[in-house]
Amino acid sequence: MHTGSLMRLKNELLACEESFKLSDKFGYEYEPNPSITKLIEFKDTIEWQEAYRKVKNILSFRENLPNREERKIMRVKKSKNNRTR
Repeated sequence: MHTGSLMRLKNELLACEESFKLSDKFGYEYEPNPSITKLIEFKDTIEWQEAYRKVKNILSFRENLPNREERKIMRVKKSKNNRTR
C-alpha cells in the first residue's frame, strides 16, 4: 500500500469509537460482530487492535515523509542558502 493510504487507514482506525458500550448505539442496537460484518467500529475489539498493530508495523519501516510545515521550513532554509551565494 502507498504510505498515504496507510496513513489514511491509521487515521480512520483512530477515529473509531472506544467501545460499543460508550457509543450511541448501545441500548438501541445489538453489538456488531466484526468477523461477520467485516467492519471495524470500536477500538476495544481484537480486529481493531490487530489492524492498528499491522499498520503501525508497516509504517515503522517506511521513510519519514515531511508534512506541510516541515516542507515549508525546508523551502525557507533552501531559499536563504541560495540568497547568500
